[in-house]
This record gives sequence, structure tokens and C-alpha cells, in this order.
Amino acid sequence: MKFLSSRAVRIGSAVVCILCLCLLAIHTLNIRESEVAPNEEENERIHLILEEQERQKEEEERLKEEEDSIAYEKELQSIDDRRLVKEPIITFNNSDHLLSKYYIAVPTPIAPWTNDTISLLYSPLGQRIEADLFTMPEEKPDFKLLTYQQRIFKSILQYLDPLVSAQVDISHYKDTWDLYQRLENSLYTWIRPYQRSVFDMRGEGKGIVMCVGDGQFKFAVSSIHSIRSILKSEIPIEVFYIDKNDLSAPRRKYLESTFSNLKTVAIDQRINNKITRFGGWSLKPYAILASQFEEVILMDADVFFFRKPEVLFSDAGYQATGALFFFDRTLFDHYYTGRRWLRSFLPTMSSFVQQSRWWKTTSAHEQESGVVVMNKRKVLYGLLSVCKMNDKAERDKVSYDRSYGDKETFWIGFEMVQTPYAFVRSVGGVIGGIGDGGNKSTVCGNLVHLGADNRPLWWNGGLLRNKNKWASRYMKFEHFAEGEKWDFDNSCIKETDKIRKLNQRERKLGAEYIKLDKLRREEMKNTELEDEDD
Repeated sequence: MKFLSSRAVRIGSAVVCILCLCLLAIHTLNIRESEVAPNEEENERIHLILEEQERQKEEEERLKEEEDSIAYEKELQSIDDRRLVKEPIITFNNSDHLLSKYYIAVPTPIAPWTNDTISLLYSPLGQRIEADLFTMPEEKPDFKLLTYQQRIFKSILQYLDPLVSAQVDISHYKDTWDLYQRLENSLYTWIRPYQRSVFDMRGEGKGIVMCVGDGQFKFAVSSIHSIRSILKSEIPIEVFYIDKNDLSAPRRKYLESTFSNLKTVAIDQRINNKITRFGGWSLKPYAILASQFEEVILMDADVFFFRKPEVLFSDAGYQATGALFFFDRTLFDHYYTGRRWLRSFLPTMSSFVQQSRWWKTTSAHEQESGVVVMNKRKVLYGLLSVCKMNDKAERDKVSYDRSYGDKETFWIGFEMVQTPYAFVRSVGGVIGGIGDGGNKSTVCGNLVHLGADNRPLWWNGGLLRNKNKWASRYMKFEHFAEGEKWDFDNSCIKETDKIRKLNQRERKLGAEYIKLDKLRREEMKNTELEDEDD
């Protein structure tokens, strides 16, 4: 029994020890588990913190990229805003919606200037290229050569314009810049000394430009009165004259003191008249160029509007292209000179040319330049070309020999450098009375131009029935007519199928304009402002 009791004690002790060891193991495991749980929570917390930090870093990088992108876009926009010329890109696709109301001159693109183009001057062909760019014919201007020179000028200016706008160090492009300056000075010498370069010829705002000498003064006064007093328009006006001998000091003083928001400008203080030697029509495109305005309505002194002139700036054709033109009357069929001339110097043409009456030889007259609308920032290349066509030698020996004065130089000048433009589809009509000075069944009067809405917009020739024939006989405001067949001597349209009545407002405006003109005559009678024909 004693032996068994002793063995039982040992076994019990062993069991107790085992139980103690088990309890110790369990306790140890519990301690470890209690230690592990906080560590895992800490690790998870740290992991979440790291993830948040990474997310914040990525977000900061994204925001920085966005800020950089916005800053870059702003800088690009700023450069674009500073550019001298932003010529619209007109295609058949983006102008298709305008074709029912306008002829849109879709240009043939001119090859762009590149960094490698200048190397051609240093090739074996370089001397020929320089000869074509910088020499002039002895006898009379060569318009084929002039077209080539101006297209090269356009390509170079399009290349340099964004660089100058970005304020890039132009010395890195010295060869191209030197070529540009030489070509500018050769083509447009008359901008100096009043501007250092074409880059200085910027405008701001919108306004009217008129060219007025002593001979046009009386018409201009009545026309401006109609704009200010009847149409109630305060659009700014610049009246250009050649020099102090062109428009007398008392007449300049009258214009500036009588009309608000108007100033007179001597063109010889902005364009070098020693070179251009202005006379008559040639002043007109230069006045647009020299004007303070960016957007310009050029109007003759004898033009009158049925609506506020500034509505032209909202015209869809003008908005799209930057230039709005109007057709003249259809006169003198079988006119082949114009087409032959165009083919002699235009290597490529816009889509309009083959639709023109000149090309079809059905009229010696295409454009009426009594009103021309331009956004100089969009169409500066074309405007410079028009001015060149009206330079002294060019107009005397070529341009005015092929067409009647400045009229055709506007659209043809644009063709020379492939700048887009729009013509309102309606050809010149007549406004007046049935049988007034002509056939009793036809409308006779002055030349009227319809807007894109097919209603009378403006007319030229003044308020007299025929200012060159009757000094006191006023026109009638009863009807207007469209047509292609004219009684030229009596200013009547022979067709009678498109005769329409003026509406009440249009007739009333005509009566008010005549009343104003009569008051103007009375006001100026027996003064130094009076015209000898009044």
C-alpha cells in the first residue's frame, strides 16, 4: 500500500506538473496573442497612413500637372492674343452653311515657311530666288513677281508672328528675320518712317473710316448727319484726307466740332506720301491700314445706310472670313480683259474666282468699294496686298489700267495672297422711282446694295437723283429693283420682274435724309464751307 501510495503521489505530481505546463503554455499564448493583436492594429494603422500619404502625393502631382497645363494653356492663349495676324482657316466644310447667302472665297493654302526653307537661299538656286524677291522691272510692275514676293512675305510673317508674340530671342532666327525685313522694306516702303515694321500696325476697337477732300465734304456732312441724328449711332469715325491742301482747315474744324466721336486724320502723317503720292481712290485701302481701329467699315462720303452701320460687324460672312464685300452692277458683257489678266499672274486662286463675272466675262465691273468691311487682324495680308496694288507705279501702270479705279483691287489683292473673303450674293440693284429719269416701266435711281437678308442695306451716289447731272433734284424713295441688265446712261434696271416697294420705315428714312441735306445747304450758304455746286 505504501508503494502504491508513493507511486500515486508521483503520478499526481506529474499530472500537476503537466497541467501547470499546459496552463503556462496557455498563459504564454494568451500573452503573445495579446501582444500580437496591438501590433497588427498598429501595422494596419501605419499601412493606412502610408496609403493616405501616397494618395495625397498623387493628388498633389495631379493638381500640379493641371496647374501646369492651365498655365501652359494660358501662356499659349496669351501668345495667340499677342499675334499680329489671326487669319481664319476657311474650308468648304466649315463654310458650307454660308453659301446660300454669300460667295465665300475658300483660299488655296500657301506652303508654310520652315526652319529649313532659309537654306534654299544658300543653295545654287539662291541667287535666282533673291533676284526674284528683291529686284524690280524697269518699265512697269510685274504682278506675277509681285504675287510671288507677297506670298513669300506672308509665309515668313506667319512663321515669325508666334515667335515674336512669345518674345523669343529673335537672334536665334537671324537669317529669316533679316530676309523678312528686306522683303518688307522692298514691298511696303511707305510704312516708314511712321512705323518700324508691319508689327507696329495694330488697331483697337471698331469704327468707320471715310476719305474726304474738299470735293466730297458736302456729301460727307450729310452722310455723317444721317448716322448721328437719324440712325442714332455713335460709332467712332475717322475722316482721312491726304494733306492740308486736300481738306481745308475750316472744313476739318467743322467736322470735329459738329460731330461727336469724330476726328480728322492726315494720311501723310501715317503713310509716306512721298512714295505713294496719293490721289483720288488710292487713299482708301491705306486709310483702312492707317486707321486706329482693328475692325473697320470703309465707306464713301456719298453712302447712306438704312440701318446702323455697325450691324455689318455682326454679318455672318464677315464674322467667318474677316472681310465683307459687295458686288457692283453687271455692266459691259464680253469683258475678256479681266480674265486674261488674272490668269497672267495668279498661280492659284480661291474658289470664288471661277464663279465671278470677270472670269465668266459677263461684266467689266465686279466689286463696289463704296462700303468695305475688314477685320485687320484677320485679313492684314490681304489688306497689305490691296495697298500695294494702289501704290503709285502699280495703280498708274497696271491696276487702274485693267479696272475702274480701286474697286477690283480689294478682292484681287486678297487673291494675290490667298486671304479669304465673302461677297453678299446679291448684285448691285437700283433704288428710286419707277420712270424717274428713264423708261416709265423701270426703276431708275441710285445704286443700292442688299444685305444678306435681301433687304436694302446701303446705297451710294448721295441723295441727288444724279449728282453729276442735276445739282438740286433729289432721288425718290419708292421702289428698288434687282437685275443684270442696265440702262447705264439713265441708271435704270431694264428688268421689271424683281421690282419691290420700299417699306414705310425705309421711305421715312429717305425723307428725313433729304430734309437734313436741305438744312445743311441752308446752313452753309454764303459761308466758306459752301460748295460752288450747291
